[in-house]
Amino acid sequence: MSDDDDYEYIEVKVYQGGFYAGNARLLVEQGVIGVLCGGRISKNAKKILDEAGVWYRENVEPEELESDETEHE
Repeated sequence: MSDDDDYEYIEVKVYQGGFYAGNARLLVEQGVIGVLCGGRISKNAKKILDEAGVWYRENVEPEELESDETEHE
């Protein structure tokens, strides 16, 4: 991430086969600060995310992502 980047973002990913070190390295390079994963995150991926200071949560169910707020027109 370059010095002139002034935004932060999280990624919501669904990897049917799991989330591995290669996935973690790619997201760290992109400057992600957090990861919500619909599946399992491998130990090696967790280590990479931890070392980069990226927070993560695995096995997130779709209903956990629903907003409690109602939309206003």
